[in-house]
Amino acid sequence: MKKAISAILLMVVLLSTTAFGRHIEDSRGRRERERERQRGRGEGPYFRDLEPRRPKQLIKSEGGEIEEWTADEYKALGEANMAAAKFTLNPRGLLLPAYIDNHAIKVVVAGSARMGLVLPFGDRGIERYVYRVEEGDVIAIPRGVPTWWYNDGNERTELVGIADTSSGERPGYVQPFALVGGKEEREFGSVLRGFDREILARAWDVDEQTVTRLLESQNGTGIVRVREGIEIPEATEGEGNTFFGEFVYRVKRSRADVRVERGGELHVVNRNKLAVLEHLNLGMTCVKLEPNAMCAPGWSVNAHKVIYVVRGSGRIQIVRDNGEQALDTEVREGSLLVIPRSFPSAKIAGSDGIDYLTVLTSDMPLVQFLAGRNSVFKGIPSEVVARSFNIDEDLEMKMREKRCEEAIILPSGSGRERERRRRRKGDKDEPHYHYSMVDASNEFLQIDLGF
Repeated sequence: MKKAISAILLMVVLLSTTAFGRHIEDSRGRRERERERQRGRGEGPYFRDLEPRRPKQLIKSEGGEIEEWTADEYKALGEANMAAAKFTLNPRGLLLPAYIDNHAIKVVVAGSARMGLVLPFGDRGIERYVYRVEEGDVIAIPRGVPTWWYNDGNERTELVGIADTSSGERPGYVQPFALVGGKEEREFGSVLRGFDREILARAWDVDEQTVTRLLESQNGTGIVRVREGIEIPEATEGEGNTFFGEFVYRVKRSRADVRVERGGELHVVNRNKLAVLEHLNLGMTCVKLEPNAMCAPGWSVNAHKVIYVVRGSGRIQIVRDNGEQALDTEVREGSLLVIPRSFPSAKIAGSDGIDYLTVLTSDMPLVQFLAGRNSVFKGIPSEVVARSFNIDEDLEMKMREKRCEEAIILPSGSGRERERRRRRKGDKDEPHYHYSMVDASNEFLQIDLGF
């Protein structure tokens, strides 16, 4: 009996080992076949081309302009499952009501506008919100939620929208569904045009002549210009809704999470600041760097990043897993680029400083740093660092003692120069860093994250 059991166990082990070996061989075979397929199509590994891109024009009218970045022109966007667009509203420009098939964040980068948003609540009706949004405001928009935007000012309004396309029809693309407009437009026409007029007449309880007037009165598509004298509803925002909470976070009215003398400031917008982001699984940061300051080199632990330069200029370097430089480029106002998850990067402001925003594919993004008081090297024992670099401990200690006070945003100049400046100002003992560590719910807020 024991011999029989032993024989059975031996057979199970042999079969398991054989199956495991076949699994490894199959995996290796699949990887080799994928490499061959890529070589045959002239492809390389993911994220080979990270050069910043400018958008292509999609729509232009008296009301404004829509430009977009897609995976067609910027393959890295598709590889990160992201897409982006820029909306310019001229005075009295109306971005017609529409919804998209992906979660998105929009940021007002210039001007102001009224923004309408409609939430579904089944047979109980709808909830309507009209917000007054201004430069610096961050707006979270769930997929399938209709919005409209109207520029009621005298200056142009500019919006940048960045979407996570992982749950959409095509990675790297956003599919807009217009609710009105485009009487003869095939590419951007209203979804209503696909219904028989008899169906719409029954649904709205009107005659077909009325349906025809509704569908054929608006020739414009995307953005139109409203005639003078036409009234658009004022902002009616009040208490947040019961499911999503608020949709707008006002960066310019909030205290910076990090503020550094001669360095700049950082605002983090995560689910602790804007609860709806937990449903969208998106987060963002707004960074302002003073001339020649830099963000400490580091990498995102759990999110891809899409960066848009709002104003100014600077330099960005990105590094691959094998130490190869993936990107070393100058960026300026209007530049958009992708930084893949785990790829270390550094950002340095030019002589006029730089402001940029980053949208991340996580509602609580995490970042590790290679410099500053929160550097990963300061978390590794001195002996391990010295042996790993093959240097003596005196040199390791010299490196460890640098940037002991500074983190995340690093001012320009050496430590000695910064100390001399503080002495001249008489604020030697005053802190030149500000960090906000606790949010309203008393949870630890990861301020050193997400950019």
